[in-house]
Amino acid sequence: MASELARLNADAEAGVVEAQLQLADLYENGLGVQEDYGKAAYWYQKAAAQHSIKAYARLGQMYLRGIGVARDEYQASKLFHLAAEQDDMSAQANLAWCYQHGLGVAQDFDRAFKWNTLAAKQGHAGARYNLAYMYANGVGTEQNALEARYWYELAADQGHMKAQLNLGLMYARGEGIEKDEEKAVHWYREAARQGYAKAQYNLALMYSAGAGVEQDDTKAFKWNQQAAEQDYARAQFNLGLLYLNGLGVDQSDRKAAEYFQHAARQNYPKAYYQLGKMHASGRGMPVNEIAAANNFLEAATAGYAKAQYALGHLYVKGKGVQQDEHEACEWFLRSAKRGFHKAQHMVGVRYAKGQGFQRNLVCAYAWLKLASEQCSERQIKQALTRVGEKLSSGQIAEAEVLASVFSQGYVNKTRELVS
Repeated sequence: MASELARLNADAEAGVVEAQLQLADLYENGLGVQEDYGKAAYWYQKAAAQHSIKAYARLGQMYLRGIGVARDEYQASKLFHLAAEQDDMSAQANLAWCYQHGLGVAQDFDRAFKWNTLAAKQGHAGARYNLAYMYANGVGTEQNALEARYWYELAADQGHMKAQLNLGLMYARGEGIEKDEEKAVHWYREAARQGYAKAQYNLALMYSAGAGVEQDDTKAFKWNQQAAEQDYARAQFNLGLLYLNGLGVDQSDRKAAEYFQHAARQNYPKAYYQLGKMHASGRGMPVNEIAAANNFLEAATAGYAKAQYALGHLYVKGKGVQQDEHEACEWFLRSAKRGFHKAQHMVGVRYAKGQGFQRNLVCAYAWLKLASEQCSERQIKQALTRVGEKLSSGQIAEAEVLASVFSQGYVNKTRELVS
């Protein structure tokens, strides 16, 4: 190796481009020599000075990432352009990335689409993924789900994890294509086996729900655990739920709290909510009303409707916080606006009674109607009927319009698949 390295050095010093490229590659990857990005960049620069397309492309990546040279996005984009014009697919893909994100050039989605297309047609997996993403989201081109699926499939077949995940999402949601949960599971599994945490989490959800695969809590636990070990907050939270309920694993309040805490450290609102419930009830830990209130507040401030509702109750009762009817109603209303039927029921009843709100039967009917549309509990139906009996047909019509306005902006989800 020493004699071969000496020969390469001599040839590189003599200006042989291939030798300069080989030497740069050895230093960049630490092959037979100590890894040295500075020396790699030096020899790529020498080769680039002789108009080497490969050198343009590799040196561009080093400038873009600030490896071996000072980070310089403009210089990177300039080098990518030189190589891309000579049909180097890696440079075309990187130039597209620069245009898409405004790195060293003005952001230009049309040009990003152009260069992604050229690289994708040459078989670059990353460009195929990015092109699919642009078609899926109408970025730089018209939205086209069939084109998105086509390019995701090509990239997925090349083992691109994000393409596999997004293809799975398209099948799971039926976005622009026929819904097929079995195909969704297939692609989640392909990405999950490569260690992609988001895919592992989505696959766990499918096993939990029995969607596209036979329901299996043990496998749901397995895939959630693998994602959780990568510090993926959603998976840590779901792992906590599985421990809490003894699904796919022996029940353990202690382990549940441990995983909720891991997720909460990453500011995952649902984890704060579960910790609040555990502190409030004394499950797996001593009762601590102040800790319960603090955890509910963290989740509520982040917009989690169930936590907002729970916090409202603490203000009503003065548990862990100073009793405050006005503050309670504020949190109930926030929760109701996010679509939580229990909060909508509470707000409706309070408007009807003038409790914490100025009495308003039209508003009361509107909120109770929304609650009744989501939940068939008899007490909600009875409350709606009682208020309706006190209103004229015109007032009921007004309340129904108001309910439609209130309902805009919240969406109920059955599974939280992630992309």
